[in-house]
Amino acid sequence: MSRRQTMRGAIFRVAAAVLVLCHASVAAVEEVKFADLDPKAAGQVVLFYRKGAEASDAAVAALAEAELLVKASAGAKAADVVFKQCNAAQKENMVGMEAKGLTSLPMIFVGVEGQGTDRYMRNMTADQIAEYIDIKLEETTEDDVFPFNAQLVTDEFPVMVKFHETWCSRCNHMKSAFEFAASKTVGRVMFMEVECSSSVDSQKFCGKHRVDGFPTLVLMGGSLKKPLIHDGDRSAP
Repeated sequence: MSRRQTMRGAIFRVAAAVLVLCHASVAAVEEVKFADLDPKAAGQVVLFYRKGAEASDAAVAALAEAELLVKASAGAKAADVVFKQCNAAQKENMVGMEAKGLTSLPMIFVGVEGQGTDRYMRNMTADQIAEYIDIKLEETTEDDVFPFNAQLVTDEFPVMVKFHETWCSRCNHMKSAFEFAASKTVGRVMFMEVECSSSVDSQKFCGKHRVDGFPTLVLMGGSLKKPLIHDGDRSAP
């Protein structure tokens, strides 16, 4: 864990303690119907819960406190984030959740522009929820992503390669997530983008790795005996 991450966690823990000591009133998170939710919307944090269940009730309280912490500590981008919660104890919500496989309650999903929507998988505590959202809202930069250069692929460092095209909307959508991941792994993993149609060399490189769709993510180089194609979630953790 980096010094910055350690400091961020400490700040959230102190802020949480201050809220308790001062008996600060925490407003309830907006309650919404499942049918009104847009799962692809960016700038939202959604809790699916069942009122009356101990773990869910604790998550409701934690999310309300986390919202206060995020709004206070995460900068200008946090002001546009909307916090919502959806109660499975209401029949119409339950039917919708079950149809989408949302049964292991409570569950939190965080949607950020350019990163898609990710499920929150840490402990259901206010400071950890707030810290996770704060990390997701950090500005990204393309400075940590290298342009195509086949000579970057050596046995010294592993290289995460994104094969893409400028016309590919899915490629453009994951740009921020790719940059975010690159900035979090500097010194351990190199990140490189290859626009397959941009040159003869890039076309040959894409053909060598049998790229037949975009975006394609491949981890290569370093101690790997052969390239690994990433076929899972393509958002940044």
